[in-house]
Amino acid sequence: MTPAPPNADPPGIPKGVRVLGIGTDIVHIPDLAQQIGTVGSRFAEPGVVFTARELRRAESRATQKGDRLADHLAAVWAIKEAALKAWVAALEASGTPLPLPVDGVVWSEIVVSHTPSGVPSVHFTGTMAHTFTTTVRVSDPRWHVSASHDGNYALAFAVLGYAE
Repeated sequence: MTPAPPNADPPGIPKGVRVLGIGTDIVHIPDLAQQIGTVGSRFAEPGVVFTARELRRAESRATQKGDRLADHLAAVWAIKEAALKAWVAALEASGTPLPLPVDGVVWSEIVVSHTPSGVPSVHFTGTMAHTFTTTVRVSDPRWHVSASHDGNYALAFAVLGYAE
């Protein structure tokens, strides 16, 4: 068998897939649970951080699995944070300044959804979508996200890429 050239794409990776940014986040679930339960917290207000759909899915999963609502919301929150970090990494790599202040992030417009088999995905809506498309100028941006929760922690990983 002939070895692959040193710069060849690995098997199973489509040719022309490029990474723009990578982000990760970890959430301490008890802290998030406390925030969710605190009146006036952005986490306690539907539509501020979590969309109605994200809340419904988290409630459904918690009921199905017999665990805490905060477990599932922590994974969603970690995905949102990881995606934002991947976007910021892509901007910094290209020399583009962050187009909005950190307190200008509309968290409910960073939307986490799932395939029927449970694989998460992320996309932007509203002003966040507009800001994203004006700063990440590739024709086909692609998000790859993964999340998990166990015990008191939820973790997410996000990769922002594109196909050439």
